[in-house]
Amino acid sequence: MATLDQTLQIFRGLLEDEPPIAIGEADEAIWAYLSSVQGLTAQAEALEVLRAKTIELRSPSASMPPLLDDLDRHRKRLNERPL
Repeated sequence: MATLDQTLQIFRGLLEDEPPIAIGEADEAIWAYLSSVQGLTAQAEALEVLRAKTIELRSPSASMPPLLDDLDRHRKRLNERPL
């Protein structure tokens, strides 16, 4: 389990690394963050906050597009949940 701040700190570190990140590291951080949130609706909302805060990092790293793609995959997964 991880907080928003802890997850963003992990992302900052990954975005500073060269060569570009292995998406598995980012994915683990996303799962750790989402596991701290109860309920699918709350997870979807938390993911939107995480994505917005990630964009605010404004990193020129080549790792930013794959990181945002991974966040979008999680969004799609959460949006496909049964009602």
